[in-house]
Amino acid sequence: MKKLFLAGLLGISLLVTGCASNQSASSTPSKDSIKIGWVGPLTGPTSTDGTLSRNATQLAVDQFNESGGVDGKKVELVAEDDQGKPEEALKAVQKLINSDKVTGIVGGGYSGPMKTVAPKVQAAKIPMVVAYAVHPEITKDGDYVNRVIYTADVQGKAMADYSINDLNKKNIAVLYVDIDYGISIYNSFKEEVNKLGAKIVIERPFKMGDKDFSSILTAVKAAKPDAMYVVGYYNEAAGIVTQSKELGIDAQFLGVDGFDSPKFLELGKENTEGATFSTSFYSTDRREVVQSFVKALHEKYTTEADMLSSQSYDATNVILEALKKAGTDKGKLAKAINETKDFEGTSGKISFDSNHEVVKPVIFMTVKDGKFQFVKSLNYK
Repeated sequence: MKKLFLAGLLGISLLVTGCASNQSASSTPSKDSIKIGWVGPLTGPTSTDGTLSRNATQLAVDQFNESGGVDGKKVELVAEDDQGKPEEALKAVQKLINSDKVTGIVGGGYSGPMKTVAPKVQAAKIPMVVAYAVHPEITKDGDYVNRVIYTADVQGKAMADYSINDLNKKNIAVLYVDIDYGISIYNSFKEEVNKLGAKIVIERPFKMGDKDFSSILTAVKAAKPDAMYVVGYYNEAAGIVTQSKELGIDAQFLGVDGFDSPKFLELGKENTEGATFSTSFYSTDRREVVQSFVKALHEKYTTEADMLSSQSYDATNVILEALKKAGTDKGKLAKAINETKDFEGTSGKISFDSNHEVVKPVIFMTVKDGKFQFVKSLNYK
């Protein structure tokens, strides 16, 4: 009996660890629940982003359960940590599929992990909606993987168009994080810059976790660019913009959705002023769905809504909305997800094209008076 008691405690401990912190009573597992998986980084250097994604997913699930669930059943979220590593993502997804028997998966990880697990999810015929990983190959394997963020191709093309045609920049320096995310966006940007007749005067990769950019930036300064496009996340971006100012680099600072975090402003301080980046969400959007989400997320987790949480909330709600229409049959669920049309998400009205990619506008934001401010939005293909 003692062994059974200890084993029971261990099982409860593992379940709590795997699911969201601050989990509401509505997510309490039961034999009548429908399991939805989430995978992303809860430990490691990108754990802040993963936690934001997981929390937003949990919020969507809780709200769905509070509204009655589906056919009298509640949805249970099972969250797994991929540590930001492809090999760990694969283990996590295999557990969700084989042990937890999930009905669908929210992909809350980055491009490398999501690109690795997408073929496995497709082979198992488990519907997955990717929240914010942008590598173009992720959705290429079949009908069970969709994405609610536009691809790297779209984001790179959009910034090339904006920097050249709107800002009239002709000589551009590019620094990119040396992972799938950075490489794929940069390649698209470079191709479009060449088409539009501008010039990339210098290009340099950097590693996640780098802190000293003096050598790279000295070379950038010598190239005399009129704009500097940084394809990376907020930690490194804040360091780059700060050290650029210290070196006296006079160039328009441009970026990607990896900038879209209050941490960018916190770490870069006044040096971020004037920085402009592409993203998919802005918290001052007056639509009711946005303001309700911003308020609910802050009340539940005392955090501010950003691109990552918005994308994850939308990815989850696309699955939940499809569940209401199709039930738990995975083939029917995948079909219902693919047929999503003009779903009112926090990141815009969501539809999917024939390649399972989202159709919605790219948003441009800038830093003004220490705050993110909306500039414009435009649809790109």
